Amino acid sequence: MARDLDKAAIHAMFDLLLRNLANAPSRDAYTSRKGAYASPSAGQSSQPGEPAPDALIAAFQNAKSTLRDFGTRDPMDAVATIVGAGTVLFYAAEKGKNPKVQSMWDALAFITTCLSVGYDQVFAKTPAGKAIASFVMTVGPSLAARAFDPPRAETERDAANQVAAQQAVVERLDAILRTLQAQHAAS
Repeated sequence: MARDLDKAAIHAMFDLLLRNLANAPSRDAYTSRKGAYASPSAGQSSQPGEPAPDALIAAFQNAKSTLRDFGTRDPMDAVATIVGAGTVLFYAAEKGKNPKVQSMWDALAFITTCLSVGYDQVFAKTPAGKAIASFVMTVGPSLAARAFDPPRAETERDAANQVAAQQAVVERLDAILRTLQAQHAAS
């Protein structure tokens, strides 16, 4: 029964992760927004089999843009995805190798503490577990701090509404100014 629950949890978390990644912008969308980082010689390298430095820079910029987009598109989804995927991956990395990780719940407790104070009785023992924990500890607190922020689309809509309201106020003030100037000129 517990094994079936673990499999169902793993399936659900990967489903959530893949759904979020499927909504990430493509590299082409990024370069059209931000401008291409690769030079005309991109893809050419001084050493055969090595990526060109410009291609590495472009890949790094794309990774940063994708991570930022992931975190701001819907912060609550981002936290849930990091917690879910981190839990599943940490459990898979530590299961059978770490005596304190006996269930998915142990992994969940560890990953959720990595989002904040980082205190738990579980410590990563495997290289993969340490890498997962390091990633979650690096991006987790920032994501957790914004978990209840509205999604980016809602924020952009609110900003557009504020601009429209401010424009209406400016137009009204301009009309009042014109009326006052006309009255002053007539007197």
